[in-house]
Amino acid sequence: MAETTGVDGTTRVNLADTYVRKDVQPNNSALSMDDFWKLLAAQLRYQDSSNPMSNSEMMGQLVQMGTMSAMDNMSTTITDAMNSLSQISLSSYATGLLGKEITVADVDKDGKLVGETTGKVEGIALTGTNPYIFVNGKQYSLSHIVSMGTVPKKEEEDGDKDDTATEDTDKEEGSGDNSTEAV
Repeated sequence: MAETTGVDGTTRVNLADTYVRKDVQPNNSALSMDDFWKLLAAQLRYQDSSNPMSNSEMMGQLVQMGTMSAMDNMSTTITDAMNSLSQISLSSYATGLLGKEITVADVDKDGKLVGETTGKVEGIALTGTNPYIFVNGKQYSLSHIVSMGTVPKKEEEDGDKDDTATEDTDKEEGSGDNSTEAV
């Protein structure tokens, strides 16, 4: 620690040299606790000796520092809890798929769609950060799920709708006649 002797004969400790970390690279976007300590040390070092900082100002700054530290710790804790909750949700979802019939996308090395596979979920791997499902003996990510259950194929829109509408109309007309005859 570097000590200096003031004009009035008192010895002062240079706190700025004590709290400087050489291994940290500056980040201009955020203030850290080290930055706060540096500012406080510089403020104490360069304060006017005839008008020093009051105790209430010092306590105010220390309270601010404590609040900032507590908020940083709380933010880290909340982020960790959210990550854990997300992992639990993904694991629960994957476990719920066991034995269900699903359709998954088959992709090549570049991530392009090359086909689809339909089958029952035979197993689940919960190792690592993302769960994997096994369909027809092949491993798939949950993001490859296209559909669950049996999904009907989309039919052409040429005349299929018109035929269905005509049949429904004929049935309605016939049912109206039947109700009249019954009365």
